[in-house]
Amino acid sequence: MTDTLPDSIQRTFDVEKSVRFSPDKAIVTEILITKHSSIAVWGVHPGQQVPAHTHPDGQDTWIMIRGELTYYLGNGHKKIISAGQIDVAEPSQVHGATNEGAEDAVFVSIYSAPSLKVIPASP
Repeated sequence: MTDTLPDSIQRTFDVEKSVRFSPDKAIVTEILITKHSSIAVWGVHPGQQVPAHTHPDGQDTWIMIRGELTYYLGNGHKKIISAGQIDVAEPSQVHGATNEGAEDAVFVSIYSAPSLKVIPASP
C-alpha cells in the first residue's frame, strides 16, 4: 500500500532546481524553515565567498553537492571540502568558505536550531 500526502505537505526537494547564482556574490536560497531547523542551498561562483561566521545556538551542517570550497575553520586554518563531503560546525565553531576553484560550487546547509543567529567571525 502506498500512502500519499496532501499536496500542501512537501517533503522532497530538488537541490539543483533550487540553487541560484549571482555574478556579484554567493547566493543562499531558503528551501524550508521549521521550528527545528533551517535548510538552504548555496550557489557560489569561482572567486565568491560565504563570509566566516558562527551560530551560537545551533549546529550548521554543510553537504557539498558539486564543486569544491576552501572551508574556514577559524584561527586562519582552512581545508578543502568537495562534492560528496559533509562538514559539521558545532555551535560557535567558525565556518565559511571561498570558492578558489574553476567551477561553481553548490552546497546544502542544514542549520539545527529554533532560530537562525549569525555572528560574523574571522576566518
